[in-house]
Amino acid sequence: LKPFWLKSREPLAANVARRNLSSSPAAMVAMDVDTSSAVDVQALAALTVGSRANFGLFQQAATGASVRIAGRITEFQAGAKSCTITTTDGGVVQVAIADVPTSGLLAGAFVEAVGTKAGEAAMAASGFYSFPGGGDADAELWDESVKLAQLPQLRDLFAPAQL
Repeated sequence: LKPFWLKSREPLAANVARRNLSSSPAAMVAMDVDTSSAVDVQALAALTVGSRANFGLFQQAATGASVRIAGRITEFQAGAKSCTITTTDGGVVQVAIADVPTSGLLAGAFVEAVGTKAGEAAMAASGFYSFPGGGDADAELWDESVKLAQLPQLRDLFAPAQL
C-alpha cells in the first residue's frame, strides 16, 4: 500500500481487489511509512508541538509560534543557510536553516518543515521531514487534511497527545 499522500496510480477498489483484501478491519494491512529527517535535535526538543499549517494558516499564526508547514522545496543550494518552500496551498515561505543538517534535501522534494514563525512569509526551521517518493506527493490531499484538522468537529482527532 502507498502512503496516503502519494498519488494513486489505480482506483482504490482495484487496488484492494488486486491484493485480495476484504474491507473488514481484521484484513487491513499495517502501512509502513518511512521518512527521513534532517533535524537540529536540541532546537527540536525545545519546541512545543506545532500544528500543521498551510500558507493561509501560517499567516494567521503569531510570530514566534511553533509551526509545521509542508510543501516543495523550490529554491535550495547545498551549503545555503535558507531555502524556499512552496506550500501545499501555493504560498511561498522563506525558511532559515542555520543549524539544521541539509543532507538529503533537494530542490523539488516534498518536505514538512518544523520550526517557528519568523515573519509573514518566513520561518526558522529546526528540522525537515522528507518522504520517500516525495516527488509523487499529493499536495492537494495534504492541504485538505490540514484544513480538516482545523474543523472544530475534528480538531480533537488531530491534536497532539498530552502525556
